[in-house]
Amino acid sequence: MPRNYDDDRPKKSWRELDRNKDRSAHRAPDKPAMNPKKQARSEAASKAYKSKLDAFFEGDGKAPAAIKDKLATLQDTSEEGKARAAALNHIKDATTSSALDKAFCAFLKKWELPEDYDVLSQALNCGDESYVETAMDLLEKMFADKRVPKHVQLLEQRLRRVKTLAEEPAVQDKAQTLLKTLRLFG
Repeated sequence: MPRNYDDDRPKKSWRELDRNKDRSAHRAPDKPAMNPKKQARSEAASKAYKSKLDAFFEGDGKAPAAIKDKLATLQDTSEEGKARAAALNHIKDATTSSALDKAFCAFLKKWELPEDYDVLSQALNCGDESYVETAMDLLEKMFADKRVPKHVQLLEQRLRRVKTLAEEPAVQDKAQTLLKTLRLFG
């Protein structure tokens, strides 16, 4: 009987067999994605930032600089901020086009339209085309910044309404352009 030389060698474990399937013998080993020193610095910075965030949300620390500006715009507790928030609520709560026009007129006397899809969507329902144009300009800017709207279908419906009912051809064209851009988000 011929001798089988394979019996003399130890058998490979399942781990070794799997490792050989995953990697070619001619392939170089994977290089780390980042320099080890840079990776260590990056991990340390991430840990420090996360600890600051944790402390802030637990009420122990100050807000990190990156978040402080955003929070200031959200929570304006001054009298002016409260008045602005009330005026925005009047806009959102308006049910008729005349009430909506009055609410926008009162708001725009003191402040500019915010970059908020809900408010801008309401502005597209106004009877005054100057408000509609202002809202569409802001929508165009927000689309260019790749800010995805929450309610794409509602915004699309309102833009179609503007395209159909607007008297000025320039407003109709702008609504058509925004509809095409909005389809990229949907």
